[in-house]
Amino acid sequence: MAKKRSNGEGSICRRSDGTWQAQATVGFDPATGKSKRKTFYGKTRKEVVDKMQKVLVEFKTGNYIEPTALTIGQWLDDWHQGRKPHISENTHELLGTMIRCHLNPVLGAIRLKDLRTRDIQKLLNEKFSSGRVDGRGGLSPRTVKHIHSALNGALRQAVKERLLLHNPCEGVELPRKVNREMRTFSREDLQLFLAKTKNHPHYPAFLLTIGTGLRRGELLGLRWSDVDFHKGMLSIKQQIVRGRHGLLFGEPKTPKSKRSIALHKELIDVLKAHKKQQNEVRLLLGAAYADHGLVFCREDGMPLDPCQFARQFGAAVKRAGLEKIRFHDLRHSYATLSLEAGVSLKAIQEVLGHTSITMTGDIYGHVTERMRQEAADKIGAVLVGCLEE
Repeated sequence: MAKKRSNGEGSICRRSDGTWQAQATVGFDPATGKSKRKTFYGKTRKEVVDKMQKVLVEFKTGNYIEPTALTIGQWLDDWHQGRKPHISENTHELLGTMIRCHLNPVLGAIRLKDLRTRDIQKLLNEKFSSGRVDGRGGLSPRTVKHIHSALNGALRQAVKERLLLHNPCEGVELPRKVNREMRTFSREDLQLFLAKTKNHPHYPAFLLTIGTGLRRGELLGLRWSDVDFHKGMLSIKQQIVRGRHGLLFGEPKTPKSKRSIALHKELIDVLKAHKKQQNEVRLLLGAAYADHGLVFCREDGMPLDPCQFARQFGAAVKRAGLEKIRFHDLRHSYATLSLEAGVSLKAIQEVLGHTSITMTGDIYGHVTERMRQEAADKIGAVLVGCLEE
C-alpha cells in the first residue's frame, strides 16, 4: 500500500519484488491540463526518498529540467536550421561545417542532458592537437574557436528553452591564440611591386587594395554602381565569399564594414582606364559577357575566385623578387604606411571598417621603426635646443 505524502509531495510504496517506488508531481501538461508525474526506483526507501526530494527541491526552486532523449546531434541540427533567417549565408554555412565535420561525429550520439564540460574540453584539445582531416597535425586556434562558438551558441539556446539547466561550454578553456607575424610592404617594397606589376591584369585591383585597405571579398564584390567618380568615393555594400556550392554575394563582414572610402586622384584615373578597357571587352564578347556589374572580374564578366586571385597575387610577388606575403597583408601594409604618414588611428579604423578603434589599436598600435626614429629625432632636437640655451 502506498503511503501518501502531504502537500502533494508525492507517494512512496514497496513493490512486490522488494524494491521501492516513489512518485511526485513535477508540473502540468499545458496541452491536457493534467499533472506530470515522475517515478523513482531504488533498492531502499531512503534511496527513492532522496531521489524524489532532490527533484522536488529543483522543481520548487525553478531549477528542474524535464528529462529528454534528445541527442546533441539532433539539437545541433535543429538549432542550426533555426538560425538561418537571422545570420548571413556565409555564417550559416560555416556553422554547418563545424557541426557536420567536427561536432556531430564526436558528440552527436550523446544525449543533450548527459553532455559534460569534460567531453567538450577533450574534443577541443584533440582538434587542436590532431584534428586535421589529412592527418597532418592539429587545427588552428581560430578553427577550434569556431567549433567552440558553434557548440556554445547551440547550448546557450538550449538553456533558454529549458532543455538544459547550465551550459557545459562555460567551463571550457580554449587553446592560446598564436599571433601570426604581420608582414607588410615597406615603401621601397611597394614601389618595386607596383613597378613590376604595372602590366599585370590585376594591377588596378592591387593598387586599389594598397590605397584603401579593402578586404579581398570586398574588393572582388565591388560594383561599378558603388564607385562615384564625380565625388571620388567608393561604397562597400557587399562581398564575395565561397560557400559549399560556389561563390556567393553576401553582406559585408560586420555592420561597420558597410562604409564609404575617399579615393586619391591616382586611384580614380586607374579605375577609369580599367573601366574603359573592360567595356571594350564586354562589347567584343557581346551576349557571351556575363554582366554582374563588377569592377574586378574574369574576362567574361563572371566573379573572380578569391582563392585563385590570391594565388595570382602570390605569383606576382614572387616574380617581383619580394619576400612572400599574403594578399591580406596588403591591408596591413595600407594601415602601417598610413600610420607612418601621420594618419590618425580613428581615420584608419573608419577606412578599414573595424568595429571599434580598440580593435584597430590592438592590431596596428605598434610603433614602426620609422616612427620610433622620428620620435627620437624630435625629442633629440628639443634636448639640443635646451642644452644650447
